[in-house]
Amino acid sequence: MNASKISVRYARALYDLVKEDNAADALKQDMEMLYQCIKEVPELQYVIHSPVIRVSEKTKIFAEIFRDKFHALTVTFINLVLEHRREEYLEGISRYFLTLLKTDQGIRSAELVTVKPIDDNLRQSVIKLITRKYKTKVELHEEVDDSLIGGFILRVGDQQIDASISSKLKRIKRELSNSQLC
Repeated sequence: MNASKISVRYARALYDLVKEDNAADALKQDMEMLYQCIKEVPELQYVIHSPVIRVSEKTKIFAEIFRDKFHALTVTFINLVLEHRREEYLEGISRYFLTLLKTDQGIRSAELVTVKPIDDNLRQSVIKLITRKYKTKVELHEEVDDSLIGGFILRVGDQQIDASISSKLKRIKRELSNSQLC
């Protein structure tokens, strides 16, 4: 079975359980924290992917890290994943769980990439614009990338608006090199 199917199945199972238990807000925070920790903490990645560390040791490590911070349902779920030796899918499970939760709550994710951090007024304007266009709540993620030179890139779902200076310069360069061939 491929990795995405495994992640989707576990995420859906947890999501169905959360809907029955009305613990969506608590588990949303837990899954966001778990996802961030897995992505950003190399030691945790080592523990997850190490074939040398036994399941019982991994369970103890996860319990020490997350027991006091996570909802009991999250801790039980992580232990279940570890017992079934599916810990390498925890990142995908948490990511897909968050996607399911946001979809159910009518929240759309958007990513804004700029050269410099934006101020609150501009942030609110962008959120209002996206909210009006897509008629949904928006969760805006911001990223700073100075290679854009200027402008921005806005991604909402599978759509992208690239108004960066670097992409315009690349397009001009491509057009100039194509016109020289003729």
